Amino acid sequence: MTETSGVSEITHRGVKWRRDETGRISFYDSDGKRWVGWVHGVDAPPLPPGWGPHPRVERPGRWTRWRLIPVVLTVVAVAIAIIQVIRPPGDPVAKEAKASAGMLGECLAQQGSAGGHPRYSSTAVACGSRTAAVKVVAVIPTTPGSPLCPAGTTGMELLYNGVRYPHVECTRPLRPAG
Repeated sequence: MTETSGVSEITHRGVKWRRDETGRISFYDSDGKRWVGWVHGVDAPPLPPGWGPHPRVERPGRWTRWRLIPVVLTVVAVAIAIIQVIRPPGDPVAKEAKASAGMLGECLAQQGSAGGHPRYSSTAVACGSRTAAVKVVAVIPTTPGSPLCPAGTTGMELLYNGVRYPHVECTRPLRPAG
């Protein structure tokens, strides 16, 4: 390989090659007795090792949005996962017990019937309102062996997901039937 004034010349597989200071590559065509510029994809002899074009690929900057957005999304997802692990959802049995105890002394409105029995709302209404039908006078746990509702009251359960034995709300009618 010879180099003169920024031009490199080499013979590879019997073909003379030249590369100038701008990076242009050419080979000597002995049939045409002239130098031919090498272009990628054109029928030309194989390039000498290390002489292939090395196109410069533009890479995004270090702190562009294309790099920051995935990092931020990953950090947010990990933070949410950590919070969910550290602070699991509350105990549904304790929530049901608290909600049932809160119904003591409250009045409920009738919302139709189901299977021949009146159906009542799960949210309290004012006891003086015309829609109030029954009043919760006692709340009893329904674990095996628990006591029954007092005489003159009717038991009803408000179902909660994850609670095997919901409390029974013992209700008394506000107005006489009929």
